[in-house]
Amino acid sequence: MSARRDVLVVGAGPVGLVAALLLADAGVRATLVEKETEPGDLPRAISLQDESFRTLEQLGVADALKAESLLDTGSRYFGLGDRLLLEARPVASRLGHPAKTQFDQPILERLLWERAAAHERLEFLRGADATAIMQDSDGVGVTVTAGEKTQTLTADWLIGADGGRSFVRRAVGIELAGTTQPQRWIVVDLRNEPRERAPFAEFHGDGERPYVLVPGVKGRLRIEFMLFDDEDPEEMTTPERIRELVVPRFRAELAPDDVRRATVYIAHQRVARRYRAGRTFLAGDAAHLMPPFAGQGLNAGIRDATNLTWKLIEAITGGGTERLLDSYELERRAHGAAMVRVSRRIGEVVMATHPVVTRLRDAVVRTVGLLPGVREFLATMRFIAPPDYAAGAAVASDGVTFDTVTVGRALSQPVVRDATGAERGLDAHLGRGWTLLQIGGPPAAAADAYWDAIGAKRLCVRPPGSEPTDGVVTETTAVLTSGAGTRPVFVAVRPDRYVAAVFDAAGERRVVEHLRAFVDDRDLPRNPRFSVHP
Repeated sequence: MSARRDVLVVGAGPVGLVAALLLADAGVRATLVEKETEPGDLPRAISLQDESFRTLEQLGVADALKAESLLDTGSRYFGLGDRLLLEARPVASRLGHPAKTQFDQPILERLLWERAAAHERLEFLRGADATAIMQDSDGVGVTVTAGEKTQTLTADWLIGADGGRSFVRRAVGIELAGTTQPQRWIVVDLRNEPRERAPFAEFHGDGERPYVLVPGVKGRLRIEFMLFDDEDPEEMTTPERIRELVVPRFRAELAPDDVRRATVYIAHQRVARRYRAGRTFLAGDAAHLMPPFAGQGLNAGIRDATNLTWKLIEAITGGGTERLLDSYELERRAHGAAMVRVSRRIGEVVMATHPVVTRLRDAVVRTVGLLPGVREFLATMRFIAPPDYAAGAAVASDGVTFDTVTVGRALSQPVVRDATGAERGLDAHLGRGWTLLQIGGPPAAAADAYWDAIGAKRLCVRPPGSEPTDGVVTETTAVLTSGAGTRPVFVAVRPDRYVAAVFDAAGERRVVEHLRAFVDDRDLPRNPRFSVHP
C-alpha cells in the first residue's frame, strides 16, 4: 500500500465496510480503520430494503445473506385489546430483490468483514483507533493508534462511518441537530423460538407496555419493550426480569442460552447539519440517527455509502467536479431527514400510553382506513418514500417522457436474456461505472464522445421475443420496454443505478452539457487502474 491513499474510511460497521469494498472493487487505494478486532456480534438493525440488497449483490454477499433472512415481510399494527388496526406490505419491488426483509446483522457484518479482510486492494487496519484529524485543501491526515504504535495516514478524502458517537464528526466540527426521545426501550433477542411466526413485524400499542415483535429465521425472535420512567435499565436487563417479560406471554420456557442479548437503548432523532467538511464526508449513523420503528437506519446508511463512493471515484479519476461532490449532501441529507421524521411519527403512534390518546389513536386509524386512497397509502407503506435525486446529479427531461423510467429515481431491474441464453437481472449487464441504455426504436447509437470518455458501457434493451446479441439483451417480461415507442430513447444510468437523464438523439447535446457540470470528461483521462466495468 502506498504512503498516500485515495480514501480513508473510519469505522468498519456495515456502512463503512460497504463503502470501503465499493471503493476497493473499483480500484481505489483505500484504507479501512476499525478499533475492534472482530466483526460486531450484536443484532442491532434488523430490516433491509430492496435497494440495500441491490448494493450487497454488487458486493457478492446478497445470496448468502438471503439464505439467513426472512424475505418479503410486512408490518402489522395493533391497538388496545391487541386489536389489529392495520396490516401493511410494501409495494412489490421493481429492483429485483424483496421489498422488505428481516435479517441478522451479525451475519451481514461477518460476510462483509471477511470479504474486506481478504480483499487484495483494501488495507484493513483492525484494532486501530483514530485519535486526530488534520485536513487542508490538498488532503487529510488521520492519526491512528494500534497498541503501542501510532502513525499518521494521509489520503485525498476521508469517510467517517464510525457510528452515532462519531469521532470523525466531532473532530471536523459538524453538529448533530435534533432531539432525543424520552422513552427508553429494552431489546431482547432470542434464539430457539419454538413456533413459526407469520412474516410480519408486529407493533403493539396496547396502552400498557408497548412492544414490538420481529420474527427471523432459524428460531430467531426479537422483542422490544418500552420501559417506564421509574424502571432501572440495569435491573430490567437481569435474567430474572427478562424472564418475567417473556414468560409465559411469549414463551412457555426460557433457558439462559435462549437469550442472545438484552440491552436498553434510547432513540435519537438527529441529522448532521452538514454531510461534508472540506475533504471529509459523513455516512451512516455518523450523519443521522433515527428511531428504529421504520427500519430505515441501516438502509439509509447503505444508501449513503453507495451514493458517496461513486462520486469520490469520479473525483479521484479526475472528472468529478466540486458540484458532484456537493450533490452527496444535497441528495442524501434530505432523504435521511425524511426517514428520521417518518420513524419518529411511527414511534409516537406505537408508544402512546395515555388512555384518552390511545383510544383516539385507534379511532382515527380505523376511520381513515375506510377511505380507499388512505387505506392504500398505508397498506402499501408508501409513507416510506424512496429517494428522489432529480435535484442532484441529474438532468431534467426536455420533452422526452418515458413511463417506465424516471429521472432521479432508481432504475428498475428486470430479468433479461443475453446472447448466451442466460437469464439474469439487468444489473449483471450494467457497468460498474456509468451505463448508457437504449430502449426502443431501431438500433442506434448516441453520437457524443462524452459517453466513451466517462467510461459508460453501452447496452440496448429490447422487448420480449427479440433476439439478444452482443450488446443487446431482451426482457423476459416487458418492464422497461413496456413504455418504448418507435424512436430510440437513451437512459444515462449513474454508477449507483439511479437515472441521470432520459433523452433522444435531438436532446443528447443538452444532456451532455448539463452532465459536464458534475462529471467533466475534459479535465483528465480516466485512470486505467480503475475498473469501471465488471
